[in-house]
Amino acid sequence: MQLHKKTTRIIAVVALLAVGSILNSSCDKSNPVRVLPEDVAGLYEFQQFIFIPDASALEPANLLDTLAVNNTNLRLLDGGQFTLNYQFLGGPEAIISGDFSVSSTEIRLQAAAGSEARLASLLLHSPLRLRRNIDLDKLEGSDTKTVDLSAYAERYAGVPPVRGRLIIELILQD
Repeated sequence: MQLHKKTTRIIAVVALLAVGSILNSSCDKSNPVRVLPEDVAGLYEFQQFIFIPDASALEPANLLDTLAVNNTNLRLLDGGQFTLNYQFLGGPEAIISGDFSVSSTEIRLQAAAGSEARLASLLLHSPLRLRRNIDLDKLEGSDTKTVDLSAYAERYAGVPPVRGRLIIELILQD
């Protein structure tokens, strides 16, 4: 009888240690919590979309000044797809679509094949990585590139392509 009680206690202790070990490993930084597309799904509106030239003599180019802001947004869908709707002032509405993946720190947009020219018109590329600011329901991106600013504003007419930094900020609306 004593042996049976000891064996039962040993088995109980081993079981508790095993459960504790499993719970502890799930909190380990190398095993982060899985984020699903539905966790970030929603409509995001552009708050900032600006190109800052490295050449200090040139003013930053606000791409939102060239877009119909009410028709320009990013929608992330529950199933891991996205649509980027945009419209240049005086132009037709356009859509870029594709798939996205999400982690605890970023969203990665992979546009569908054939979207390259539309992405380039917005100074974007695929895949596009946006950092997640969870506290503010915000997506942020920054990229260094060379841009022909004369395609976006007459004030840059005659200026050769310049290197600079593109800054994007989107805020969750719903």
